[in-house]
Amino acid sequence: MLMENIDFLYSFILCLVFAIANFLKLGMRNKTYVLPSTFFALMWGLTSLGGFLYSNLLVGVTDYYNGADYLQEISSYQLMILFVVFSAFLLARFKRRKVAVKVTANFGSADIVSIRRKMRWVLYLFFAIGMYRLVSVVSVTGWDYSAMRSYYIDSRSHFSFFDSNVIRIGSYLCQFAVFYICILGMETALQGIRLKKFIREFLLFIPFQMSFGGRLFILSFFVPFIFSYLLTYSIAVIRDKDKKIDRKFLLVLASPIIMLVVVQILKMNETINIKTIEAYSSEIFYTSTSYIHMNELWGSLPSEYSLGYGLNCLGIGSSVYNHIIEMWNVVYNPASVCVPSMIPQVFLDFGKCGSLVFFFIVFYMIEEKAIVCLKNLTTRNMLLIILLCQTTYQTASSSAFDCLRAFIVGYVALVVFVQMTQLKSL
Repeated sequence: MLMENIDFLYSFILCLVFAIANFLKLGMRNKTYVLPSTFFALMWGLTSLGGFLYSNLLVGVTDYYNGADYLQEISSYQLMILFVVFSAFLLARFKRRKVAVKVTANFGSADIVSIRRKMRWVLYLFFAIGMYRLVSVVSVTGWDYSAMRSYYIDSRSHFSFFDSNVIRIGSYLCQFAVFYICILGMETALQGIRLKKFIREFLLFIPFQMSFGGRLFILSFFVPFIFSYLLTYSIAVIRDKDKKIDRKFLLVLASPIIMLVVVQILKMNETINIKTIEAYSSEIFYTSTSYIHMNELWGSLPSEYSLGYGLNCLGIGSSVYNHIIEMWNVVYNPASVCVPSMIPQVFLDFGKCGSLVFFFIVFYMIEEKAIVCLKNLTTRNMLLIILLCQTTYQTASSSAFDCLRAFIVGYVALVVFVQMTQLKSL
């Protein structure tokens, strides 16, 4: 049988080869394998594989892809983007090929533990705000996760002044809590995984985002933890060749995958059993719904339109993009509930050729900055590398504007975090 949208498969293979080369440290002598390009390759590889499987009806419970008219064009365009981005990554590595990891003398488990304890109040405050928000929602919906999600979607346009500010404060505080989780990941890589403490920190972290009825709380906790753990572990291996990865870390890696499937079952208001787990196991490809978003967007574009030249990436929105979003709000469109990606807004701002130039410049700068940070690997620079990794990771599931906003908020939080914990010399 002839496979549809084969370029998705080529994209997956390209990402897989690059990711394997990263983990084998090919061409990365005396460097960590944890760089922004690592997680870009992993996330876009997973997304591309999902696009291939969905479009060939090999997984999933929807027949949407039977009538998707623009997937071939989208898959070919995405393959071009990936070639350009990986070329940018390789050029950055070639330019900085002589950079070696230099760990500061005072970088150790005692310093990390001290920083984590000093900032623990952030997690407690985030928990308190989250519990207020969660109790408020549960008092209306009960413990029906599907109803919790519907309640948020239906009420977000008319929150009270107080609720709006609680959500705003919680959202900003979340970024500080994420850095706390990064510190926890570093400490865990150096001292080993203690499951009781890990579970306790997870339970303190999740109430706020759980109150929205989605699965963001899973990714917001596990992704920075895994990033920081792997980065610290890879550096520790450079210093101590005999260091072995904690086997409990494999359990940590498996946990978010299982939880994503379970939460999706709850969102669909179904019973958790073997049958539903098998039916929704394809939720590990949740970022592949970005292709539904792109297919609908491509189908809604007029034959001629003006480029945004940065308006969409800055969150202002070009006239054509704003018009399409308004139409989706008036008449239900499946794209309105699908995760976006970095591609649509950049495409509408700069066109096909211009977007390739944009992607090359941006990802070259991200990778080069991360490599430069390796020259003086303080705790502060490790957090900056993790922030850059998060930014590239989010490009598969967030719009270009959301990625930019998350990076700016994260960087401001990092600067404040550095001042509060006196990390300049650590």
